[in-house]
Amino acid sequence: MNSRVLFLTTALMLAVIALTGCSTENNEHQRLVAEADLVNAGAPLVIAHFNDNGTADPADDFIPIEFMNVTFSARPLNDTMVIAENSTYSTFNVTSYDLVWLPGPAAPAELANYNVTRGTMTVSIPVNGEVVAGVLVGDLSMKSEIWFPGAPFTANAEVTFYGHESGSEYEVSFKAGTAVQFVNTVSDQ
Repeated sequence: MNSRVLFLTTALMLAVIALTGCSTENNEHQRLVAEADLVNAGAPLVIAHFNDNGTADPADDFIPIEFMNVTFSARPLNDTMVIAENSTYSTFNVTSYDLVWLPGPAAPAELANYNVTRGTMTVSIPVNGEVVAGVLVGDLSMKSEIWFPGAPFTANAEVTFYGHESGSEYEVSFKAGTAVQFVNTVSDQ
């Protein structure tokens, strides 16, 4: 009878592992867990149509291109797991991302045209380390749209990052996001 209970328990555990292991959002079942710890260094993100550079000389004014900087980290799954640096599974590789705009009140619906699906990204995060990388969120084509510049508005930028441990092709995902203020003009001063 004890062997039946052991067999059923083992079968149940394997079934649970098989079911939970299929999700690409199951980052906590990896040996090396990657996270997006901080977005834009904790500061508000502003996308502006124009930067007047804070001087009276219009020759130094420009149209900025904005990136959302993300601080990534990687850690072992738990405190009992030791992953040696420069060994198998010691680096988490971010390979792509999705960017989804969630427009706030007064935001133009056309903002959704700037959603990104599987944008290419190459970031290697070492175990117990941090890496800062940027995601393009405000490019020149967005700023040439008829609705931008318009009245200021806000939207949320939700980013899903995809990647895998070194030595594995099993893809997982994790998310980050921030509120974004769209404005006409900013100044460096």
